[in-house]
Amino acid sequence: MIKMQLNTVKNGMIIGEDIYNNYDVLIIASGTVITDKIFQQIERLGLDEVHIIEKDVNGDNQIVIIKDDIQNLYENTVESFKNLFNSIKFGKQIISEEVEEILAPMLMEVKHNPSLAKKLWQIEACDEYTYDHSVTVSMASALLGKWMNMTDKQINELAIAGLLHDIGKCNIPDEILKKPDRLTDEEFKVMKTHATLGYLLVKNSKDLSNEIIEGVYQHHEKFDGNGYPNKLVGEDIHIYGRLIAIADVYSAMTSNRVYRKKMSPFLVAKLVTEYSFGYLDPVAVNIFLQNVGNFYVGTLVKLNNGMIGQVVMVNKLDPYRPLVKVNNDYIDLSKHYEIEIDSLID
Repeated sequence: MIKMQLNTVKNGMIIGEDIYNNYDVLIIASGTVITDKIFQQIERLGLDEVHIIEKDVNGDNQIVIIKDDIQNLYENTVESFKNLFNSIKFGKQIISEEVEEILAPMLMEVKHNPSLAKKLWQIEACDEYTYDHSVTVSMASALLGKWMNMTDKQINELAIAGLLHDIGKCNIPDEILKKPDRLTDEEFKVMKTHATLGYLLVKNSKDLSNEIIEGVYQHHEKFDGNGYPNKLVGEDIHIYGRLIAIADVYSAMTSNRVYRKKMSPFLVAKLVTEYSFGYLDPVAVNIFLQNVGNFYVGTLVKLNNGMIGQVVMVNKLDPYRPLVKVNNDYIDLSKHYEIEIDSLID
């Protein structure tokens, strides 16, 4: 680790030491990659120098610089999927190798980047909702498969099924698919056909496994049998369908929509927990929320009483009500239901 003057620090370098403000609140954690936004935070703290991580290469110390930008990688994946989506819309057959090529760089991040779960909330949408949503569902599905100790093959298949879960929407009329408001009941009936339309597309594709096909077909089935298109119950729903359903709900709630802004991950955790009763696989929901919640330890949050605090521990039983440090006090939100996290402070 080396101490560097702030004016010599570059984007991509890695912070080597936790940085606190005057109230002993962690502002920037060790291991954070320098970006323009992080640089501005350091400047606001009035620091002239910071510790930067070095690594030993053949006996010589070299500064570690992370060149891979998750946002850029995400945007490239969205653009590639958009092109695929539109080509399928005009009659091209789905070829598994093309889908795998689109997902390969992002899957490397899923498997090897331990902070990707937190970045899911931070990623900025870059295109129409259908394209962005498909990529984030793919990422979240693969992450959940990883946390459930699935094989590499299963994680890859989950990512593919997640990316293609809404592919049937390419055959939904644009006036419904791109409507900038909530759908009417009749429009929603048309929209619901996308699961069957997607099934027909992937079934007729080259080299996609039956597991991927079932994941695409069943991602709107509900545990209590009130889903669609076949009203399957419980474990009759393929595991891929069950996991994609969780990723689908999480992605939708943490995305900006025309009629509402994206919700904080903690509010989403609360709603996903509620949905798990009758809708989602409760075991998989618990695994997903515990793992996602752990990545927000150290995050600054604004509470509904206006106070600013830092998440210091996630409650396993109530992952959406963590322990928060406010100045020198600790507030256990699982014991103070009148206090909630209003938003994250980026």
